[in-house]
Amino acid sequence: MEAKHATDCAPWKDSIDPVAARSVAGAIDDLAEFPVLDATVLRVIALCDDQESTAADLVDALEQDASFAANLLRFANSAARSHPIRANTIRQAVMLVGRRALRRLALEAATFRFLERCRGNGSASCGQLHLHAITVALGAAACAEEARVPGDTIHLAGLLHDVGKLVLPEVFGEEACDAVARDFPAGAERVLAERDRFGIDHAQCGALLAERWGLPAEVASIIAWHHGGPTGVGAPNADIACVQLADNVAGMLAGVEADHALLEVALDRVGLTSDLLDVLAGEMTHTDQRGEGGRLAQRVAELERLSQTDDLTGLANRRHWLQTTRTALHDNGGGAIVIVDIDHFKAVNERHGMAAGDLVLAELGRIIGHHGHAGRLGGDEFAVLVPGNLEEAVQAAQRIMAQVAEAFEAGSGPKIDLSMGCSAAPTHGDELADLLEAADVALLDAKRAGRSRAMIAGPELRPDDVAA
Repeated sequence: MEAKHATDCAPWKDSIDPVAARSVAGAIDDLAEFPVLDATVLRVIALCDDQESTAADLVDALEQDASFAANLLRFANSAARSHPIRANTIRQAVMLVGRRALRRLALEAATFRFLERCRGNGSASCGQLHLHAITVALGAAACAEEARVPGDTIHLAGLLHDVGKLVLPEVFGEEACDAVARDFPAGAERVLAERDRFGIDHAQCGALLAERWGLPAEVASIIAWHHGGPTGVGAPNADIACVQLADNVAGMLAGVEADHALLEVALDRVGLTSDLLDVLAGEMTHTDQRGEGGRLAQRVAELERLSQTDDLTGLANRRHWLQTTRTALHDNGGGAIVIVDIDHFKAVNERHGMAAGDLVLAELGRIIGHHGHAGRLGGDEFAVLVPGNLEEAVQAAQRIMAQVAEAFEAGSGPKIDLSMGCSAAPTHGDELADLLEAADVALLDAKRAGRSRAMIAGPELRPDDVAA
Protein backbone atom coordinates (compact mmCIF):
# COMPACT_ATOMS: atom_id res chain seq x y z
CA MET A 1 0.00 0.00 0.00
CA GLU A 2 1.33 3.44 -0.90
CA ALA A 3 1.81 6.10 1.72
CA LYS A 4 -1.24 8.36 1.49
CA HIS A 5 -0.32 11.35 3.63
CA ALA A 6 0.78 13.62 0.79
CA THR A 7 -2.55 13.36 -1.03
CA ASP A 8 -4.97 12.46 1.78
CA CYS A 9 -5.54 15.05 4.51
CA ALA A 10 -7.49 12.71 6.80
CA PRO A 11 -4.64 11.24 8.91
CA TRP A 12 -3.23 14.53 10.26
CA LYS A 13 -3.74 13.27 13.82
CA ASP A 14 -1.41 10.33 13.21
CA SER A 15 1.63 12.61 13.35
CA ILE A 16 0.77 14.12 16.76
CA ASP A 17 2.72 12.81 19.74
CA PRO A 18 0.08 11.33 22.11
CA VAL A 19 1.94 12.66 25.16
CA ALA A 20 2.00 16.17 23.68
CA ALA A 21 -1.69 15.91 22.76
CA ARG A 22 -2.54 15.09 26.36
CA SER A 23 -0.43 17.98 27.61
CA VAL A 24 -2.39 20.56 25.58
CA ALA A 25 -5.84 19.03 26.19
CA GLY A 26 -6.56 21.23 29.20
CA ALA A 27 -5.69 24.45 27.38
CA ILE A 28 -7.86 23.42 24.43
CA ASP A 29 -10.76 22.72 26.78
CA ASP A 30 -10.32 26.17 28.33
CA LEU A 31 -10.25 27.91 24.95
CA ALA A 32 -13.25 25.91 23.81
CA GLU A 33 -15.29 27.79 26.41
CA PHE A 34 -14.73 30.98 24.38
CA PRO A 35 -15.92 30.13 20.86
CA VAL A 36 -15.01 32.40 17.98
CA LEU A 37 -18.54 32.60 16.62
CA ASP A 38 -20.89 34.46 18.95
CA ALA A 39 -24.68 34.33 18.82
CA THR A 40 -25.08 37.28 16.44
CA VAL A 41 -22.59 35.90 13.94
CA LEU A 42 -24.08 32.41 14.05
CA ARG A 43 -27.52 33.95 13.42
CA VAL A 44 -26.24 35.98 10.45
CA ILE A 45 -24.51 32.96 8.92
CA ALA A 46 -27.59 30.79 9.35
CA LEU A 47 -29.76 33.43 7.67
CA CYS A 48 -27.28 33.85 4.80
CA ASP A 49 -27.36 30.10 4.23
CA ASP A 50 -31.16 29.92 4.43
CA GLN A 51 -32.64 30.67 1.02
CA GLU A 52 -36.04 31.21 2.65
CA SER A 53 -34.82 34.06 4.86
CA THR A 54 -35.52 37.65 3.86
CA ALA A 55 -33.53 40.85 3.88
CA ALA A 56 -35.69 41.95 6.82
CA ASP A 57 -34.52 38.92 8.80
CA LEU A 58 -30.88 39.86 8.15
CA VAL A 59 -31.45 43.49 9.04
CA ASP A 60 -33.09 42.50 12.30
CA ALA A 61 -30.16 40.25 13.25
CA LEU A 62 -27.54 42.85 12.31
CA GLU A 63 -29.21 45.61 14.29
CA GLN A 64 -28.64 43.54 17.44
CA ASP A 65 -24.87 44.18 17.15
CA ALA A 66 -23.93 47.84 16.76
CA SER A 67 -20.22 47.25 16.06
CA PHE A 68 -20.95 44.65 13.41
CA ALA A 69 -23.53 46.91 11.78
CA ALA A 70 -20.98 49.74 11.66
CA ASN A 71 -18.42 47.43 10.05
CA LEU A 72 -20.97 46.37 7.46
CA LEU A 73 -21.72 49.96 6.48
CA ARG A 74 -18.02 50.79 6.29
CA PHE A 75 -17.37 47.74 4.11
CA ALA A 76 -20.33 48.44 1.81
CA ASN A 77 -19.07 51.99 1.24
CA SER A 78 -15.36 51.16 0.95
CA ALA A 79 -13.32 51.98 -2.13
CA ALA A 80 -12.73 48.26 -2.68
CA ARG A 81 -16.46 47.77 -3.34
CA SER A 82 -16.54 50.55 -5.99
CA HIS A 83 -20.30 51.08 -5.81
CA PRO A 84 -21.62 54.25 -7.48
CA ILE A 85 -24.02 54.86 -4.58
CA ARG A 86 -23.52 54.87 -0.83
CA ALA A 87 -25.37 52.75 1.71
CA ASN A 88 -26.95 54.89 4.39
CA THR A 89 -28.91 52.15 6.16
CA ILE A 90 -28.32 48.55 7.18
CA ARG A 91 -30.94 47.41 4.66
CA GLN A 92 -29.13 49.21 1.84
CA ALA A 93 -25.80 47.70 2.93
CA VAL A 94 -27.29 44.19 2.92
CA MET A 95 -28.59 44.72 -0.60
CA LEU A 96 -25.29 46.16 -1.88
CA VAL A 97 -23.01 43.60 -0.28
CA GLY A 98 -24.99 40.43 -0.98
CA ARG A 99 -25.41 37.32 1.13
CA ARG A 100 -22.12 35.62 0.32
CA ALA A 101 -19.98 38.66 1.13
CA LEU A 102 -22.12 39.33 4.22
CA ARG A 103 -21.51 35.78 5.45
CA ARG A 104 -17.76 36.21 5.06
CA LEU A 105 -17.80 39.62 6.69
CA ALA A 106 -19.60 38.14 9.68
CA LEU A 107 -16.90 35.51 10.05
CA GLU A 108 -14.13 38.07 9.66
CA ALA A 109 -15.63 40.44 12.22
CA ALA A 110 -16.12 37.66 14.77
CA THR A 111 -12.62 36.28 14.28
CA PHE A 112 -11.06 39.73 14.46
CA ARG A 113 -12.82 40.51 17.75
CA PHE A 114 -11.97 37.14 19.24
CA LEU A 115 -8.27 37.21 18.33
CA GLU A 116 -7.87 40.89 19.22
CA ARG A 117 -9.07 40.20 22.77
CA CYS A 118 -7.06 37.02 23.27
CA ARG A 119 -4.31 36.91 25.84
CA GLY A 120 -0.89 36.94 24.17
CA ASN A 121 -2.01 38.59 20.94
CA GLY A 122 0.81 40.83 19.81
CA SER A 123 3.55 38.85 21.55
CA ALA A 124 6.46 37.37 19.61
CA SER A 125 4.92 33.89 19.59
CA CYS A 126 1.47 35.04 18.45
CA GLY A 127 2.15 38.11 16.36
CA GLN A 128 -0.77 40.37 15.43
CA LEU A 129 -3.16 37.44 15.11
CA HIS A 130 -6.28 39.49 14.36
CA LEU A 131 -4.66 41.36 11.47
CA HIS A 132 -2.86 38.33 10.03
CA ALA A 133 -6.07 36.27 10.12
CA ILE A 134 -8.03 38.74 7.98
CA THR A 135 -5.14 39.13 5.51
CA VAL A 136 -4.73 35.38 5.01
CA ALA A 137 -8.50 34.83 4.71
CA LEU A 138 -8.73 37.45 1.96
CA GLY A 139 -5.80 35.92 0.11
CA ALA A 140 -7.09 32.37 0.52
CA ALA A 141 -10.51 33.32 -0.84
CA ALA A 142 -8.89 35.10 -3.79
CA CYS A 143 -6.71 32.06 -4.45
CA ALA A 144 -9.79 29.81 -4.40
CA GLU A 145 -11.40 32.04 -7.00
CA GLU A 146 -8.30 31.91 -9.23
CA ALA A 147 -8.11 28.12 -8.84
CA ARG A 148 -11.86 27.75 -9.46
CA VAL A 149 -12.61 25.86 -6.25
CA PRO A 150 -15.38 26.58 -3.69
CA GLY A 151 -14.09 29.17 -1.25
CA ASP A 152 -16.27 29.32 1.88
CA THR A 153 -14.44 26.56 3.78
CA ILE A 154 -11.10 27.97 2.60
CA HIS A 155 -12.04 31.45 3.83
CA LEU A 156 -12.99 30.17 7.29
CA ALA A 157 -9.82 28.06 7.56
CA GLY A 158 -7.76 31.08 6.50
CA LEU A 159 -9.28 33.09 9.33
CA LEU A 160 -8.51 30.41 11.92
CA HIS A 161 -5.30 28.88 10.58
CA ASP A 162 -3.12 30.27 13.41
CA VAL A 163 -5.43 29.79 16.42
CA GLY A 164 -3.07 27.09 17.68
CA LYS A 165 -0.64 29.87 18.60
CA LEU A 166 -2.99 30.64 21.49
CA VAL A 167 -2.63 27.11 22.87
CA LEU A 168 1.14 26.70 23.18
CA PRO A 169 1.82 29.66 25.56
CA GLU A 170 -0.95 28.48 27.90
CA VAL A 171 0.78 25.10 28.27
CA PHE A 172 4.50 25.77 27.89
CA GLY A 173 4.74 29.42 28.92
CA GLU A 174 4.88 32.61 26.90
CA GLU A 175 8.61 33.06 27.45
CA ALA A 176 9.49 29.65 25.95
CA CYS A 177 7.15 30.20 23.00
CA ASP A 178 8.50 33.70 22.37
CA ALA A 179 12.05 32.32 22.34
CA VAL A 180 11.13 29.82 19.62
CA ALA A 181 9.36 32.53 17.62
CA ARG A 182 12.33 34.88 17.79
CA ASP A 183 14.74 32.18 16.58
CA PHE A 184 12.35 30.81 13.95
CA PRO A 185 9.90 33.55 12.92
CA ALA A 186 7.79 31.56 10.45
CA GLY A 187 7.34 28.64 8.11
CA ALA A 188 8.51 25.06 8.32
CA GLU A 189 11.45 25.97 10.56
CA ARG A 190 9.00 27.40 13.12
CA VAL A 191 6.81 24.30 13.34
CA LEU A 192 9.83 21.98 13.36
CA ALA A 193 11.28 23.92 16.29
CA GLU A 194 7.95 23.77 18.13
CA ARG A 195 7.73 20.00 17.65
CA ASP A 196 11.30 19.60 18.84
CA ARG A 197 10.76 21.81 21.91
CA PHE A 198 7.17 20.96 22.86
CA GLY A 199 6.33 17.74 21.02
CA ILE A 200 3.52 19.48 19.12
CA ASP A 201 3.26 22.52 16.83
CA HIS A 202 0.77 25.37 16.55
CA ALA A 203 -0.81 23.97 13.37
CA GLN A 204 -1.63 20.70 15.12
CA CYS A 205 -2.92 22.56 18.21
CA GLY A 206 -5.11 24.73 16.01
CA ALA A 207 -6.63 21.70 14.30
CA LEU A 208 -7.40 20.10 17.66
CA LEU A 209 -9.02 23.33 18.85
CA ALA A 210 -11.09 23.61 15.66
CA GLU A 211 -12.38 20.09 16.24
CA ARG A 212 -13.20 20.97 19.85
CA TRP A 213 -15.21 23.95 18.60
CA GLY A 214 -17.19 21.58 16.39
CA LEU A 215 -16.01 23.11 13.12
CA PRO A 216 -16.10 21.02 9.93
CA ALA A 217 -13.41 18.35 9.56
CA GLU A 218 -12.21 20.05 6.36
CA VAL A 219 -11.41 23.22 8.32
CA ALA A 220 -9.41 21.28 10.92
CA SER A 221 -7.44 19.52 8.17
CA ILE A 222 -6.54 22.79 6.43
CA ILE A 223 -5.35 24.25 9.75
CA ALA A 224 -3.28 21.14 10.49
CA TRP A 225 -1.59 21.24 7.08
CA HIS A 226 -1.10 24.97 6.58
CA HIS A 227 2.68 24.65 7.08
CA GLY A 228 2.99 21.50 4.96
CA GLY A 229 2.17 18.83 7.53
CA PRO A 230 4.71 16.43 9.03
CA THR A 231 7.16 16.79 6.13
CA GLY A 232 6.75 20.51 5.53
CA VAL A 233 6.00 19.94 1.83
CA GLY A 234 2.54 18.36 1.91
CA ALA A 235 -0.40 19.97 0.11
CA PRO A 236 -3.00 17.20 -0.01
CA ASN A 237 -5.62 19.19 -1.88
CA ALA A 238 -6.35 22.56 -3.47
CA ASP A 239 -8.19 23.87 -0.37
CA ILE A 240 -5.08 23.41 1.75
CA ALA A 241 -2.84 24.83 -0.97
CA CYS A 242 -4.91 28.03 -1.14
CA VAL A 243 -4.35 28.76 2.56
CA GLN A 244 -0.67 27.81 2.31
CA LEU A 245 -0.19 30.27 -0.56
CA ALA A 246 -2.07 33.06 1.19
CA ASP A 247 -0.11 32.52 4.41
CA ASN A 248 3.17 32.73 2.51
CA VAL A 249 2.14 35.88 0.65
CA ALA A 250 1.01 37.51 3.91
CA GLY A 251 4.41 36.71 5.37
CA MET A 252 6.27 38.15 2.39
CA LEU A 253 4.21 41.34 2.57
CA ALA A 254 5.31 41.61 6.22
CA GLY A 255 8.98 41.07 5.31
CA VAL A 256 9.22 37.37 6.24
CA GLU A 257 11.09 35.04 3.90
CA ALA A 258 8.83 32.69 1.97
CA ASP A 259 8.84 28.91 2.37
CA HIS A 260 10.00 28.30 -1.20
CA ALA A 261 9.60 24.54 -1.18
CA LEU A 262 6.03 24.69 0.08
CA LEU A 263 5.17 27.49 -2.36
CA GLU A 264 6.27 25.32 -5.26
CA VAL A 265 4.21 22.36 -4.08
CA ALA A 266 1.12 24.49 -3.37
CA LEU A 267 1.27 26.26 -6.74
CA ASP A 268 1.53 22.89 -8.42
CA ARG A 269 -1.48 21.62 -6.47
CA VAL A 270 -3.71 24.48 -7.66
CA GLY A 271 -2.25 24.29 -11.16
CA LEU A 272 -1.09 27.93 -11.29
CA THR A 273 2.21 29.78 -11.72
CA SER A 274 4.10 32.15 -9.44
CA ASP A 275 2.31 35.08 -11.09
CA LEU A 276 -0.55 34.18 -8.73
CA LEU A 277 1.48 35.56 -5.81
CA ASP A 278 1.17 39.09 -7.12
CA VAL A 279 -2.55 38.64 -7.75
CA LEU A 280 -3.00 37.56 -4.13
CA ALA A 281 -0.83 40.39 -2.85
CA GLY A 282 -3.05 42.85 -4.69
CA GLU A 283 -6.20 41.38 -3.15
CA MET A 284 -4.67 41.37 0.31
CA THR A 285 -3.49 44.98 0.14
CA HIS A 286 -6.25 46.33 -2.15
CA THR A 287 -3.60 47.42 -4.66
CA ASP A 288 -2.48 46.20 -8.06
CA GLN A 289 0.80 44.36 -7.50
CA ARG A 290 1.08 43.27 -11.13
CA GLY A 291 1.93 46.63 -12.64
CA GLU A 292 5.59 46.48 -11.60
CA GLY A 293 6.59 43.28 -13.30
CA GLY A 294 5.43 40.83 -10.66
CA ARG A 295 7.28 42.00 -7.56
CA LEU A 296 6.55 39.05 -5.29
CA ALA A 297 7.21 36.47 -8.00
CA GLN A 298 10.57 38.14 -8.67
CA ARG A 299 11.33 38.32 -4.97
CA VAL A 300 10.65 34.60 -4.50
CA ALA A 301 12.98 33.74 -7.38
CA GLU A 302 15.73 36.03 -6.06
CA LEU A 303 15.54 34.75 -2.47
CA GLU A 304 15.54 31.20 -3.75
CA ARG A 305 18.83 31.85 -5.55
CA LEU A 306 20.41 33.55 -2.53
CA SER A 307 19.38 31.05 0.15
CA GLN A 308 20.44 27.52 -0.72
CA THR A 309 23.23 26.43 1.63
CA ASP A 310 23.38 25.49 5.30
CA ASP A 311 26.15 27.65 6.78
CA LEU A 312 27.43 25.06 9.26
CA THR A 313 27.68 21.95 7.08
CA GLY A 314 27.88 23.36 3.57
CA LEU A 315 25.06 21.03 2.50
CA ALA A 316 21.85 22.17 0.87
CA ASN A 317 19.57 23.80 3.42
CA ARG A 318 16.08 22.47 4.01
CA ARG A 319 14.32 24.60 1.42
CA HIS A 320 16.87 24.02 -1.32
CA TRP A 321 17.13 20.28 -0.68
CA LEU A 322 13.36 19.84 -0.75
CA GLN A 323 13.03 21.79 -3.98
CA THR A 324 15.89 20.13 -5.84
CA THR A 325 15.02 16.65 -4.58
CA ARG A 326 11.41 17.01 -5.67
CA THR A 327 12.58 18.03 -9.15
CA ALA A 328 15.13 15.22 -9.30
CA LEU A 329 12.58 12.57 -8.34
CA HIS A 330 10.31 13.79 -11.12
CA ASP A 331 13.05 14.09 -13.76
CA ASN A 332 14.69 10.75 -12.92
CA GLY A 333 11.44 8.84 -12.59
CA GLY A 334 12.19 7.82 -8.99
CA GLY A 335 14.89 7.47 -6.37
CA ALA A 336 15.36 6.65 -2.70
CA ILE A 337 15.50 8.71 0.48
CA VAL A 338 17.53 8.20 3.64
CA ILE A 339 16.75 10.35 6.70
CA VAL A 340 19.51 10.49 9.32
CA ASP A 341 19.06 11.65 12.91
CA ILE A 342 21.62 11.79 15.73
CA ASP A 343 20.39 10.06 18.88
CA HIS A 344 20.49 12.13 22.09
CA PHE A 345 22.28 15.02 20.39
CA LYS A 346 21.24 17.39 23.18
CA ALA A 347 23.31 15.31 25.60
CA VAL A 348 26.34 15.68 23.29
CA ASN A 349 26.02 19.47 23.47
CA GLU A 350 25.53 19.45 27.22
CA ARG A 351 28.48 17.15 27.92
CA HIS A 352 31.01 18.38 25.35
CA GLY A 353 29.84 21.91 24.56
CA MET A 354 28.16 23.57 21.59
CA ALA A 355 31.42 23.83 19.64
CA ALA A 356 31.88 20.07 19.81
CA GLY A 357 28.27 19.60 18.77
CA ASP A 358 28.84 21.80 15.73
CA LEU A 359 31.89 19.75 14.79
CA VAL A 360 29.81 16.57 15.00
CA LEU A 361 27.19 18.06 12.69
CA ALA A 362 29.81 19.27 10.24
CA GLU A 363 31.53 15.85 10.13
CA LEU A 364 28.24 14.03 9.71
CA GLY A 365 27.38 16.41 6.87
CA ARG A 366 30.72 15.68 5.20
CA ILE A 367 30.14 11.93 5.40
CA ILE A 368 26.54 12.06 4.19
CA GLY A 369 27.51 14.32 1.30
CA HIS A 370 29.48 11.47 -0.31
CA HIS A 371 26.40 9.26 -0.69
CA GLY A 372 24.05 11.37 -2.81
CA HIS A 373 22.32 14.72 -2.85
CA ALA A 374 22.44 15.61 0.85
CA GLY A 375 20.78 18.32 2.88
CA ARG A 376 20.31 19.42 6.46
CA LEU A 377 16.62 19.42 7.29
CA GLY A 378 17.11 21.16 10.62
CA GLY A 379 18.89 20.65 13.93
CA ASP A 380 20.49 17.21 13.94
CA GLU A 381 18.34 15.78 11.13
CA PHE A 382 19.76 15.21 7.65
CA ALA A 383 18.48 13.64 4.45
CA VAL A 384 20.07 12.27 1.31
CA LEU A 385 18.60 11.43 -2.08
CA VAL A 386 20.23 8.21 -3.26
CA PRO A 387 20.03 7.40 -6.99
CA GLY A 388 18.52 3.97 -7.45
CA ASN A 389 16.19 1.74 -5.51
CA LEU A 390 15.48 0.86 -1.89
CA GLU A 391 18.29 -1.69 -1.72
CA GLU A 392 20.82 0.97 -2.71
CA ALA A 393 19.42 3.31 -0.08
CA VAL A 394 19.86 0.63 2.57
CA GLN A 395 23.45 0.06 1.44
CA ALA A 396 24.13 3.80 1.63
CA ALA A 397 22.67 3.88 5.16
CA GLN A 398 24.93 1.02 6.25
CA ARG A 399 28.00 2.76 4.80
CA ILE A 400 27.11 6.03 6.50
CA MET A 401 26.69 4.25 9.81
CA ALA A 402 30.05 2.49 9.46
CA GLN A 403 31.88 5.69 8.50
CA VAL A 404 30.37 7.63 11.41
CA ALA A 405 31.34 4.85 13.81
CA GLU A 406 34.90 5.01 12.47
CA ALA A 407 35.05 8.82 12.68
CA PHE A 408 33.86 8.81 16.29
CA GLU A 409 35.43 5.61 17.52
CA ALA A 410 35.68 5.04 21.26
CA GLY A 411 38.16 7.32 22.99
CA SER A 412 38.50 9.84 20.13
CA GLY A 413 35.49 12.02 20.91
CA PRO A 414 31.79 11.90 21.75
CA LYS A 415 29.98 8.62 21.17
CA ILE A 416 27.59 9.13 18.26
CA ASP A 417 24.65 6.85 17.54
CA LEU A 418 22.37 7.31 14.55
CA SER A 419 18.79 6.43 13.73
CA MET A 420 17.96 6.20 10.05
CA GLY A 421 14.88 5.64 7.91
CA CYS A 422 14.80 4.60 4.26
CA SER A 423 12.10 4.77 1.60
CA ALA A 424 11.94 4.67 -2.19
CA ALA A 425 9.71 5.47 -5.13
CA PRO A 426 7.45 3.98 -6.32
CA THR A 427 7.21 1.56 -3.37
CA HIS A 428 6.17 4.29 -0.94
CA GLY A 429 4.60 6.70 -3.41
CA ASP A 430 5.72 9.00 -6.19
CA GLU A 431 5.80 12.36 -4.42
CA LEU A 432 8.57 13.61 -2.16
CA ALA A 433 6.09 14.09 0.68
CA ASP A 434 5.14 10.40 0.39
CA LEU A 435 8.77 9.31 0.68
CA LEU A 436 9.54 11.62 3.58
CA GLU A 437 6.46 10.39 5.46
CA ALA A 438 7.48 6.75 4.97
CA ALA A 439 11.13 7.35 5.87
CA ASP A 440 10.10 9.31 8.96
CA VAL A 441 7.91 6.42 10.13
CA ALA A 442 10.87 4.07 9.70
CA LEU A 443 13.16 6.52 11.51
CA LEU A 444 10.87 6.63 14.54
CA ASP A 445 10.78 2.85 14.64
CA ALA A 446 14.57 2.78 14.46
CA LYS A 447 14.73 5.07 17.49
CA ARG A 448 12.39 2.79 19.41
CA ALA A 449 14.40 -0.29 18.43
CA GLY A 450 17.68 0.91 19.88
CA ARG A 451 20.82 2.81 19.07
CA SER A 452 22.56 2.90 15.70
CA ARG A 453 19.86 1.33 13.59
CA ALA A 454 18.51 1.91 10.12
CA MET A 455 15.03 0.82 9.18
CA ILE A 456 13.13 0.62 5.93
CA ALA A 457 9.42 1.26 5.54
CA GLY A 458 7.94 -1.86 4.01
CA PRO A 459 5.17 -1.93 1.40
CA GLU A 460 2.61 -1.50 4.18
CA LEU A 461 4.75 0.93 6.18
CA ARG A 462 5.83 -1.82 8.58
CA PRO A 463 9.53 -1.36 9.38
CA ASP A 464 12.08 -4.10 8.83
CA ASP A 465 15.37 -3.89 10.71
CA VAL A 466 18.18 -3.71 8.17
CA ALA A 467 21.21 -2.67 10.15
CA ALA A 468 22.33 -2.63 13.73
